[in-house]
Amino acid sequence: MASLTCGFTYREFDVTIVGYEMPGGWRLAVELRKGGTVELLRDTDSLYPDFTSLRSMGIWTAHLAIMRKTTG
Repeated sequence: MASLTCGFTYREFDVTIVGYEMPGGWRLAVELRKGGTVELLRDTDSLYPDFTSLRSMGIWTAHLAIMRKTTG
């Protein structure tokens, strides 16, 4: 089993996407950090077939969460 990460900055948030390899696929966690505030989002319902698919969903998840925070 392995884990992989991908990080980027979006709208002043530091985003870290973490993929955890499980039997049958990958689980997703997204960490949003702005200053001293950290929010962890986990997708415990889905198994992604590979890290590339997981990363795409992680980027979308981060985008939606940040838009909710920054646009009211």
